[in-house]
Amino acid sequence: MTPSARSDKVDFITVRQRDSFSSTFILCSPPKMTLLCALLDLPHELLHQILLNVDPADLARVRLTCTFLDQYLKKNELLFKELYLQLWDEPVETAAVSIGSTWEKRLQNVVWLRKVLESDHVDSKLNDYQQVVKFTAALLQVKDATKSKNLEFFDEVFDKVNLDTLLCRSSLFEQAGATHVPAQTEFERQLSAKLHCYYGIPIDPRSRKSKPTHPWARSLVYDLRNYDTNTMWGPFRADGSGRVDWEKLEAIMVVLGFNLKVLVEESDMPIGNLWGVKFRGAIPYSAPHLKPNLDNGLELPLELRDPYGVTGTWLRVVCFLDYHDFYAFNFGSIAPADGPRPPIDIREAIRFIKLGITVTRIEPPGPGDGQALPVVHFKGASRLMHAFWDPNANSELTGTVRLTTEGEIRWTSFSIFQGEERWRSEGIQIGGLCTARGVLGTWFDKDFDPHGPAGPTAFWKTSNEVDPNIVEPGEEDSL
Repeated sequence: MTPSARSDKVDFITVRQRDSFSSTFILCSPPKMTLLCALLDLPHELLHQILLNVDPADLARVRLTCTFLDQYLKKNELLFKELYLQLWDEPVETAAVSIGSTWEKRLQNVVWLRKVLESDHVDSKLNDYQQVVKFTAALLQVKDATKSKNLEFFDEVFDKVNLDTLLCRSSLFEQAGATHVPAQTEFERQLSAKLHCYYGIPIDPRSRKSKPTHPWARSLVYDLRNYDTNTMWGPFRADGSGRVDWEKLEAIMVVLGFNLKVLVEESDMPIGNLWGVKFRGAIPYSAPHLKPNLDNGLELPLELRDPYGVTGTWLRVVCFLDYHDFYAFNFGSIAPADGPRPPIDIREAIRFIKLGITVTRIEPPGPGDGQALPVVHFKGASRLMHAFWDPNANSELTGTVRLTTEGEIRWTSFSIFQGEERWRSEGIQIGGLCTARGVLGTWFDKDFDPHGPAGPTAFWKTSNEVDPNIVEPGEEDSL
C-alpha cells in the first residue's frame, strides 16, 4: 500500500504541546480532505512551524498520511534538529558516547529510549538492554548539569520500576535488594552496575520486604580474593585484562554511601549533597576545572595542559575494618569455592580527609595506556578533618592519572609517611573527565601484602585552588 493510499484512512496525529511531554490529538478524516489540502498548500515555512508541534513519536505516522508529507519529512534535518532541541540538550561534539550521527537518528534514538523508560512492561525494558544503557550514557554527555533538559527527563522517568529493572541486575542484588531481574550474561551484569554507578545514589533498601545491600557489598569489598596481580589490587577484572570491574565499583559506592550517611548523622561532617542526586555527578566537566589547552605545547603552565583537572582541593573518604575483624573474615573459615563470603554487618572505621594536589609532570601515554590523553603526575598533601589522634591522619601524596585502553580515567596514588610510601590506591573516575562524582576505588599495602589490609576509598574535587591550610608553613612552594 502506498503512502498516498493510506491517506484515505482515519488517522490520529499527536500534537505535542511546547515544553511539555503532554499531548493532544487531532483527527484527520476523509470528509475534511479540504483541510488536509489546505495544510499541504501552505508555504514550507508555515508547515515547518506546524510540524514542530507534533510529538516526535508520531512523525512516522505523519509520513504515512500522504506522499507529500513523506517526501517533506525525508532527511529534513532542520526539522529533526529543532524537534530534538525542544526536549533534549544539544549533543556535545566531543562526547565519549554518541546518541547518533544525524539529527534524524538522534531523534529516533531518544524517542525509542523515552518509550522504553515510560513503559510499564519489564520485558520491553530488557529486550535491548545494551541500547538502553548506551543511550542513557550518551544523554549524560551535557554541557551544563545545572540546567539540563536531559537530566530533568531522567529525574522524571527513573522511578522505582526502572531502578529495580535496569539498575539492580548485578550479582550484588542476587542476595539483597527488592526486585531482582538477573542479567543473563556477565556483560549485562557489568552494564547494570555501571549504570548504577552513574546514577550515583546507592540503592540500599531498608524495609521488611527487602534486604539491605550494604552488608553484601561490604563482603565483596573486603574479600582479599579480589585483590591480586590480575586485578592490580584495584577495581579491575580478574582476567588480567585491565578492564574496569563495575560490579566492584558498585559495591564500593554502596559501602561508602552507607558509611558517609553514618558519618554525617554522627558528626555533621560537611560532605555536600553529591551522594544524593541522580546522575549529576557522572556528567563530564561537572567538577571544578580549568579549560585545558592541549595544542600549544610547552608554552602553557602544566595546569592548562592537564586534561584531567588534577590541581586543586579534593575531599576523600577512606574506610577500613578493625584488622582482627578483617583477618577473621578472610582467614577464619574456608571461603566458598565460587561464591561470595557471608555478609558483613560489622561497623567500619571512617576517615574523612582533605587533599591538596598539584600537577608536577606531563608525559606521553605508554604502550599500555589509552593513546588519546597524556599521563599526568601529581604530588600533594592530605589532612584529616576529624579523629586527629590517628597516626595515619596526615601524609604526603604522589600519583598519576591516565587513560585506560577502554577509555576510562585511572588514578593511582601513594600515601607517604616520613618519606616512605606506605599505602597505595587504585581508582576510576566515574563518568569520565572532570566529573563531580570523582574517583571510586581501593586502598591497600603498597607492597601488595597478601594478608592485607585493604578497603574502599573515594575522592572528589571541590576547588581549583589548593587550600593553604592543608600544607605546613614553608611547604607551599614544594606543592
